[in-house]
Amino acid sequence: MILGQEIMITIGFYGDAEEAAMWQQSLAKLVPGCQVVDLLSDSGRMCDLALVWAPPPNALTNLPNLKGIILQGQGVDHMMADKTAPRDIPLVRLVDPDMSDALSHWAILNALDFWRNGPQYRNQQRQRKWTPLKQRRSSGGIVGVMGVGAIGSVIASRFAALGFQVRGWARTPRSLEGVEIFAGLEELGAFANGAEIIVSVLPLTPQTTAIMNEDFFGRLAKGAFIINGGRGPQIDDDDLLAALESGQLGGAALDVFRTEPLPADHIFWSHPKISVWPHIAAQTNPATAAQQVADAITALMTGEEPANRVDWVRGY
Repeated sequence: MILGQEIMITIGFYGDAEEAAMWQQSLAKLVPGCQVVDLLSDSGRMCDLALVWAPPPNALTNLPNLKGIILQGQGVDHMMADKTAPRDIPLVRLVDPDMSDALSHWAILNALDFWRNGPQYRNQQRQRKWTPLKQRRSSGGIVGVMGVGAIGSVIASRFAALGFQVRGWARTPRSLEGVEIFAGLEELGAFANGAEIIVSVLPLTPQTTAIMNEDFFGRLAKGAFIINGGRGPQIDDDDLLAALESGQLGGAALDVFRTEPLPADHIFWSHPKISVWPHIAAQTNPATAAQQVADAITALMTGEEPANRVDWVRGY
């Protein structure tokens, strides 16, 4: 038990009714007396805390009892872009190990599919064509992971365990066993040089916007593969298409886009070298994330400093 039943806590939730019911079930065991309600309802306007992901503008304004905003994921760029969100209210992001596992599975799935020529063999199957292709080396392939925090460090370590030569790029220097770390924009070029697979799980900041561009792609190994599970604006779309057309890039797996949902007429849908995923690489699981949300609720309701609090000024 975290908080006693005598304390009634109203949590304004933005999402569908099925998700709200799952959060109610998971949190009720940890925060007795909590009530999950629709943020946009009359009850939601009187909420103590908001549990949201990409709420509409003004959804978090004029909430007189609001003591904190808890995100259902790690990304915070949508909140930074919402100028109506109150900056004097603590903002907490979710760092759930289950999401790290899920995103690492997605990244490895796409990387190995590329590495073992999956797209080419599927195309050959459609043509009933039996043509073995040259196999890439089974160890030593160069994988670069952009963003080696809670999620990226898991991804990097798992690629290393598979026999890849792994590099990590971060804003500031850090240490990760079995991974060569590059830090800051001044080392971005060295990080990219000769890399054969790039995995991005970076947060979106002014520094990371369009960080994967013509210059970056040109430094990679010929025919390299891009996996973006970070944020769509980190890729210059025109430069990506040009690099795919020239053969400098061999393909891309994209889970995030500048506009979501991806417009039906967007070229990415039909591009033969692009795999489109609908922002599902790591979905929030209330069953595994509930304890962390409950801990944030406890801290916010008692005036303590919550873990994983976001700096509104810094942007993450």
